[in-house]
Amino acid sequence: MGFYGVLMCGSRRYDNHLITALVERWRHETHTFHFRCGEATITLQDISIIWGLPIDGEPIIGIDVSHRVEEWQHICLNLLGFTPLTSHFKGGHLSITALYEYCMAARIDDNSPDIDVVKYTHCVALMIIGGIMVPDYQGESVRLIFLQLLRDIERIRSYSWGSAVLAFLYRELCNATRIEKAIISGPLFILQVWVWSRITFVNLDMNGLSLIVPQNEFEKNISYAPYGAR
Repeated sequence: MGFYGVLMCGSRRYDNHLITALVERWRHETHTFHFRCGEATITLQDISIIWGLPIDGEPIIGIDVSHRVEEWQHICLNLLGFTPLTSHFKGGHLSITALYEYCMAARIDDNSPDIDVVKYTHCVALMIIGGIMVPDYQGESVRLIFLQLLRDIERIRSYSWGSAVLAFLYRELCNATRIEKAIISGPLFILQVWVWSRITFVNLDMNGLSLIVPQNEFEKNISYAPYGAR
C-alpha cells in the first residue's frame, strides 16, 4: 500500500514547545515558516523522503456521505471484518481503539483466506491513516470516508498520499495561527522529524533516540528504510 515507511518511522512524544514555536512563525499567505535567516517550509520532497509516501498518482478525494450507525456497521462488517459497537461511532468517525482491539484479537496466518487478510489489512491501514497520517485533535478516531479509497487494495498505492498529508498539515498549521485556536492536529510527527533534520541545533540529544524497534531479522536491515526511520 506504500505505508510501510510510516510504520518504520514509528511515533514519538511531541515536543510541544517546538511545535508552538513553529506555529508562531507560520505564515498562511505563503505556507512558509519565517525565520531570521529567511523562509523555509516542508515540501512534497520531504514527505517522500522522510516517510516514503507516494507523491504522484491519483488525488485523495471522496464524497463524505452521511450514514446511520446501522449502515456504517454493515459497511464495516463487509470491509473490515467486524461490527463495531454503536458507542465506537461518532458521526462519520470510527474509534481507533475498536480497530486496535479487533486486530489484536484476530488471528491471521499463512492459512487465512485472502478475504480475511484483505479485511485485516483495511483495519491496519485505517489505524495508520487516522492515527499518524491525518489524525484528529485527540488521535482517537478516523474518518470513515477513507474506506472508499481502501476498497480496492491493489489500487491504494496509486493514490498520492504524500500530497494529502502535506495539504492536511498546511491546513492545520493555518488553522492553528488563528487567535482563538489553542490546539493543533495533523501529522505533526513528520514536521518534527523535518525540523530535527533541517534545523539541527534544536535537536539537543539524538543519542539513543532510535525510531525503530526491530521486531525480526527482516526489520533489522533498515538500509532500505525511508530517511525518517534511519
